[in-house]
Amino acid sequence: MYRSDREILDQLCTHSQLSAGQLSENRFRENVIRLQLEDLARIGAVRKIGYDTYTITPYGTDLARDLSPVPVNDGLFEVQNIAPEQFPADSQRLCDFSSLDGQTVKAINLELSRESEQTYGWIRNNRDLTRQRIRNVQDTAIHRLIREFPTNDPLPAQSAHWVRALVGLHLFPDANHRTATNTLEYLIEQELGMATAVVQESIDRTVLQSKYIRTFHADVRCNRLWERDELFQLWHRYFTKAFTETIEGRRPNDPPTSVLDRILEDARETLTELTSTEN
Repeated sequence: MYRSDREILDQLCTHSQLSAGQLSENRFRENVIRLQLEDLARIGAVRKIGYDTYTITPYGTDLARDLSPVPVNDGLFEVQNIAPEQFPADSQRLCDFSSLDGQTVKAINLELSRESEQTYGWIRNNRDLTRQRIRNVQDTAIHRLIREFPTNDPLPAQSAHWVRALVGLHLFPDANHRTATNTLEYLIEQELGMATAVVQESIDRTVLQSKYIRTFHADVRCNRLWERDELFQLWHRYFTKAFTETIEGRRPNDPPTSVLDRILEDARETLTELTSTEN
């Protein structure tokens, strides 16, 4: 499913520059190779020279030729043992997802459907059909999020990635934002022992902005899970404020959130009507 780090470096030794897509050779997962390249860049083995394009460094050449002994696990360099100072403290990163699996994520969405009987978006206005659809969500999709999660990013970026992925893929009929934030809060509490309030006062407006971006701009797919697009940037700003309180001067809620919410619903209905007409 992925190339070894040394194979990637070998390829870069042969070519002056390559992108993640070129290294995937239409056989390996491009988003996984992109994460590997980011790790290799952190330890100074490769250097990013353009959008998604990398070149090898002298240190990377030594690694490719096995001239610099480094710990390797299943084909991947144990980067933290090479240059631990490049990474945030372990206590501030999500690395262990053993407390979360597909069944737990689905159970959280099911619970939200029970707690919001009046507001959950029921399929064909049928609660039983909707809940069966929730149970039928493939565990493999959720496990892929967990397996390929960028564990070396700082916590605000990790949180933004998690919400972007769950919201963008839209695995559930409704409450995808609440499922994302609830599971994130659960992960932070279980792994980091932090009673962090993921849900801040400004989350309603952020969720609304997120819905706009997802509907009209974002294109989240399995091969683009960890892109830093507009949807990621929105949630990164939110979590930076939530966790570090370094963002100041947030714009006032003008126009009101309720007005924007109605506009979004009208736009969605129009898009649905246009799609039905085209079909």
